[in-house]
Amino acid sequence: MIDPVPTTVQALIQTALGVGGLAAVFVYSFLIAVALPFPGEVVIAMPLDLGVHRHVELAVLVATSSFGKSLGAVAALRLGDGASQSGLLVRAFGRFPAAIALRERALSATVGRYGYAGLAVGLAVPLMPDTALIYAFSVIERDYLKVALATFVGTVARLLAVAGLAAGALSLT
Repeated sequence: MIDPVPTTVQALIQTALGVGGLAAVFVYSFLIAVALPFPGEVVIAMPLDLGVHRHVELAVLVATSSFGKSLGAVAALRLGDGASQSGLLVRAFGRFPAAIALRERALSATVGRYGYAGLAVGLAVPLMPDTALIYAFSVIERDYLKVALATFVGTVARLLAVAGLAAGALSLT
């Protein structure tokens, strides 16, 4: 079986504590939105040891991860917009205008139908890599604030769902 999270990331998750751990959560979450096809839920396993009640620690962890992923989504939106306007990309895809137009219409229809709520719901699904969804959305949408808010909400929902499932599973043992 292929390990979904590389060993170096696992080591970081198991050893990062305090403010350094929060910085690792932020950077990891940012990178997941921009480039890494890894599940974002692994941050729930970080033993932050912030010296506060575990519920407060969970809230800080969820907020940090969600903020990092939101900023990453904005960066991905900028990258996606830049790539879609790139002369090289336009020339390469200019050879296949019918296929590109069909794909863009399908994506536009999906984004138009579900909008930012659809982005938030898609990002709330546990164990799904976010990168592809964020980039697919970035091809059509240009509203950075709305993408950031949808990403934040979706990430909060995902992390709280996973934390709740983990807590429920642990209470059964």
